[in-house]
Amino acid sequence: MKFSKLRDKKWFPMAVALCIAVLFWFLLTHLPEIGAILGKIWYFIYPVAAGGILAYLLNPLVRFNETKLLKGIKHEKLRSMLSMILAVVFAVVFILFLIGMIIPQLYDSIVTLIANRDMYFNSLMEWLEGLGNATIYGFAENLLNSSQDLLGSIRNLISENSAAIQQALSEAGGHITAWLIGLVFSVYFLADKKRIGNGASMLLRKMHKSDETFENTMGHIKRIDFILTRYVSCSLLEAVIVGAATAIFMAIMRMPYIGLEAVIIGAFNLIPTFGPMIGVAIGTIILLLVNPLQALYFMIFVMIIQAIDGYLLKPKLFGDTFGISGLWILIAVIVGGRIFGVIGIIFAIPVVAILDYLIKNVWMVRRKKKEEEIEEKEETQEKNT
Repeated sequence: MKFSKLRDKKWFPMAVALCIAVLFWFLLTHLPEIGAILGKIWYFIYPVAAGGILAYLLNPLVRFNETKLLKGIKHEKLRSMLSMILAVVFAVVFILFLIGMIIPQLYDSIVTLIANRDMYFNSLMEWLEGLGNATIYGFAENLLNSSQDLLGSIRNLISENSAAIQQALSEAGGHITAWLIGLVFSVYFLADKKRIGNGASMLLRKMHKSDETFENTMGHIKRIDFILTRYVSCSLLEAVIVGAATAIFMAIMRMPYIGLEAVIIGAFNLIPTFGPMIGVAIGTIILLLVNPLQALYFMIFVMIIQAIDGYLLKPKLFGDTFGISGLWILIAVIVGGRIFGVIGIIFAIPVVAILDYLIKNVWMVRRKKKEEEIEEKEETQEKNT
């Protein structure tokens, strides 16, 4: 019996509902066992998944090499192989360059900041005392005293939880190892991407009744791929531009902690809505301990950069890729952060953009088509009667 005929039976909806209820009850009563099984499965496929993610992120660079940089090479396989090698080498060199340039500066900045914190606190208090405002001075004194107490509490907390910290570092090392293995997998994925794409295309074609519905599905997949690729690439480029501009300004003004501040501003710029404001606040507080006047210059400059980024750079990079309201972005950022943490905040915008696209171009179109079919059916019945 065909599934379409089976679906028309009166008992079919009740049977489906009963099966769903039994499955839901089974999942609820066996959550620990299911979680343990999924954890073991994820442990083995994690490097493969990481390789797939890296391959997806590197694929736009591979396409750029194929269509722009190496388009003069006529041999297709050679051009594809060289494009892949250049993309992987560029990514690895770029990451190593950032690590070699930023990590030493970050380390020196943090060590110097902690070692000289008392001197910075005293300088700040002397500057505030010179302003002659007792209210501000008293507030700052209480704040700095609480900050010193907080640093002592943090030191005690670190010493008391050394085993947990070692375990966390071990887990971080495991993640790094998994992503390094994933980099190897990404090379194989990129080298075999046409065969993988053809296989997925054939599978999707078998799942559709007609070529028209298949082409519609492929169009939706390409649009989703465009949204994700555009968001990730433009967000990274935007963060690099903002961080580099901050570093150049600080170097011109001879401000300290250039690497630390540039990383903070660039990294928090990846977080939509609230990220840039948090980055400005943290960077200003760090410089406030060293030189309040430089902190003021820093805050003004970064706010100007953020304004230029919001009104000029973002529209130029993203264009009309998303087209979603600010309210939905705010809701998505809050909900994504509460459920998935930082990852949920970062990817809130593309997820909402994809959902918005699917609702407008898939669900609403199908609903409208179904309503038109119902109206045509009713009109036909009225004519027949």
